[in-house]
Amino acid sequence: MRPLQLLSLIGLVLTLVSGSVTMASARHQAQAVGEVVICTGYGLTTITIDENGNPVTGEPILCPDCLPALAALTDTVVSAPPAPAGTLTPVAFASDEIPAPPPPAPAHNLTRGPPVPA
Repeated sequence: MRPLQLLSLIGLVLTLVSGSVTMASARHQAQAVGEVVICTGYGLTTITIDENGNPVTGEPILCPDCLPALAALTDTVVSAPPAPAGTLTPVAFASDEIPAPPPPAPAHNLTRGPPVPA
């Protein structure tokens, strides 16, 4: 193998291995049992708690099975387009009974006749 191909192969293998380890650790992360919402001077705060009632510290690692669904969530608000002004009129469609175009004229292939005795 050429050196560039070998380096590319090693890079691909390392990428796949590191991604697999990250996903495996995310699947086996300790799950929080519940959430407590408290009102503070700065607004609402959500605290996750474990089975003993202790707060769970650290950033949560999102399960890779849920990431495609979370990718569609954004902070932007989608508003409906404004209604058109005036009244709407229906569009007249063409009839379904349109005659088919006539078939093209048959093409004659010029073939060779039978051999003529000389």
